[in-house]
Amino acid sequence: MAASDLDKIAQRNVRAFTLFRMFFSARFYYPVYALLFLDYGLTLEQFGLLNGIWAATIVLLEVPSGALADTLGRRKLLIATGIFMVLEMLVLLVAPIDGGAVLFSLFVLNRVLSGAAEAAASGADEALAYDSLKAAGQEHRWGHVLERVQRDTSLAFFVAMMVGAAVYDAELVNAVLRLFGSAQVVASEQLIKVPIILTLLSSLVVLAMALRMQESPLKAHVSVRATLARSWRQSVAASQWIWLTAFPFGVLLAAMVLDSVVRQFLTLASEYWSVIELPIASYGLIGSGMALMGVFVPRFARILADSYSPALNFVFVGVGVLLGLIGLSMALPYWGILPTMLLYAGIQMTGYFVSRYLNETAPSEQRATVLSFRGLSTNFFYGAVALLYAGLIASIRADQLQTFEGGGAAVEDAVFVESLGWFPGFFLVLTLSVFLLHRFRFGR
Repeated sequence: MAASDLDKIAQRNVRAFTLFRMFFSARFYYPVYALLFLDYGLTLEQFGLLNGIWAATIVLLEVPSGALADTLGRRKLLIATGIFMVLEMLVLLVAPIDGGAVLFSLFVLNRVLSGAAEAAASGADEALAYDSLKAAGQEHRWGHVLERVQRDTSLAFFVAMMVGAAVYDAELVNAVLRLFGSAQVVASEQLIKVPIILTLLSSLVVLAMALRMQESPLKAHVSVRATLARSWRQSVAASQWIWLTAFPFGVLLAAMVLDSVVRQFLTLASEYWSVIELPIASYGLIGSGMALMGVFVPRFARILADSYSPALNFVFVGVGVLLGLIGLSMALPYWGILPTMLLYAGIQMTGYFVSRYLNETAPSEQRATVLSFRGLSTNFFYGAVALLYAGLIASIRADQLQTFEGGGAAVEDAVFVESLGWFPGFFLVLTLSVFLLHRFRFGR
């Protein structure tokens, strides 16, 4: 294939990859995620169970999907991602509000499809884009491409957060209708599925971008059975390569620690905003504002990656996260929002560093599989940290109930604030543990 053709394919794939990641990541129901599930008629217990099903699906499918991407082809996995995303949105659209057992069953199907989409996309999209650049002799551009993708994805996330929250607010929608001279009045129940409809439109863009991508054809046709067998061998080979190679092993350890602790806070963010006395109306604006940091952070991360060693960069991020956790533990009214900026920046920089270092290090024939191990390890470790946090909450609550006779919100706030004080020490212990593990495994 001529060099000019390879250049065109690389440019086309990079553009499609950017739009694919933007519309896949920025979903319009994110700002009202928990509220939407509850408004459908689900209970908090069912909501927690559904999140567990989603995480378990990703963990089970993460590495097999990456191996299939390296054997069947990355484009096929991305097309499957688009199809899964379309189906998961259609399931929510047909789900009956207050539908009892039928409703819960459909939401289980939705979570499985969503987890399958996450697993299929993980690694395959980056691997296809990176290999396209490499085939055209432009792999040196990957850092800039990654910076732009993270920036544009953050902008898309900002728009989705603002629009998704706005179309879910009946008062705001009615105010806009009156502004344009309409006498129509909509009720909250009529808006429940609007963010789903908007995300369905996004899923069609995701599928279109997957179809637009192009990769080199497989060298020979192989049967499904042979493909699955090869995928298994690919998974084993990639896991052995990670275990035996100091650099990717260290990168994954750093990703597991930084991602799990910061993500644990992000799932609790709304409770933290309440504790530091921020008004509820500000929650969506805060999330959008933090997302906008993704416009600037990737560029800063690229400069660090170009100038300093991976070890120094991860130390830099770790110190920032630690300072942020110490600030959180103080739970300062209003001003407590400042340390959260360090956590948002930390997880964005971690994502950039891990993606860049693994793509530059992994063998081409194993790249998607190796990147899938990133998703597997971080999701598994996040689940383990979440279980530890649940145990911590139960222990603290038992102590606090002896102090607060009335119980209720006072107990819950006190329990939450006390749990924040455990984050810095836990992060330090976790960091030291993985450092010693890597040192024991590989020496200096």
